[in-house]
Amino acid sequence: MGPYFFSDERCVPPTDEDSNYKIISHYLLNHISIPAKNIHRIRGEGNPKEESLRYSRDIQNHLKARKGKANFFDWVFLGVGLDGHTASLFPGNDSINSTKLCEVAQHPETGQNRITMTPFAITKSDRITYHVFGERKAEIISKLFSDPVASNIYPASQFQGEWFLDQAAASKVY
Repeated sequence: MGPYFFSDERCVPPTDEDSNYKIISHYLLNHISIPAKNIHRIRGEGNPKEESLRYSRDIQNHLKARKGKANFFDWVFLGVGLDGHTASLFPGNDSINSTKLCEVAQHPETGQNRITMTPFAITKSDRITYHVFGERKAEIISKLFSDPVASNIYPASQFQGEWFLDQAAASKVY
């Protein structure tokens, strides 16, 4: 199975409650049989700049192992934040235009550092799927689906893909 890569990670240790790795391990990885070498996590506990470079090399090495396939990934799963961010690509952040594979981003409200794949890396996939759940997401989902200027504001509107919404998240889509 795998390999599995992470689109972003908060700059926290893998045991921290905010760690994407910890969350995915709890709900998925601990319940399936997968060799540890197939899990490519972002090391949020490391120096952010150095880790973004290391993770970029990891992705590049993965592409070499794909033996001629044009895309880095078979399938990318993304979520959407209340502010329209996806991965750790926030509205107004310069990472959205980066030609690098990974960048260091900062959460606009908390200032927390994060390491994120850029649109350049994410779009090099065969398939992109958004999974969005909960009533708290209904307002941003409505904007993403109906506001003609959303593509200029919200990073989540930058990627063509399929959307899976629960009834609560879709409740304001008209």
